[in-house]
Amino acid sequence: MMRIILCLLVLVTVVSFGCVEKTEQGEQVKPFTPPVDGKITNQQKDAYIKASIALGSAMDKYSLKIKEFSEKYEIRDDLSQLSDTVFLNEHSEIKRAWGELDEEWKKMQKEAYKSGGISEIEFNWTGGALTDTINTVIQKAVEKALTTVAESETEKEKVE
Repeated sequence: MMRIILCLLVLVTVVSFGCVEKTEQGEQVKPFTPPVDGKITNQQKDAYIKASIALGSAMDKYSLKIKEFSEKYEIRDDLSQLSDTVFLNEHSEIKRAWGELDEEWKKMQKEAYKSGGISEIEFNWTGGALTDTINTVIQKAVEKALTTVAESETEKEKVE
């Protein structure tokens, strides 16, 4: 009997450790479960804003990298050549460089979510939940925060 109890205890422990996600670095992240009432919390709002700002910055940096890539390899502005498998197979260096750039973007995204203290899944849920009328007050606060950031960035650009 004692042996069965010990086995069950070990099984419960193993299962409980399996109920969290692990990132590439091995750190554990609790899986996100949307709230039943569909309401965004203030903590989620703040994390969403931080991550959105970080993603905006990452997109600006990535856009410059794409521009440099396009100029270096003489790729059309619409990047349509990169969806042409014949072109990519004929230009293995471009294919490799594009793959590296794609991996860099994925890392930049992960860092943006991490800086906001939010997972990509929760970020996406929050973005979708902002359209629900139950979150109108939060939606307006997010819009105001992100608009203020965008306006201050525009002012910085004018000064430079």
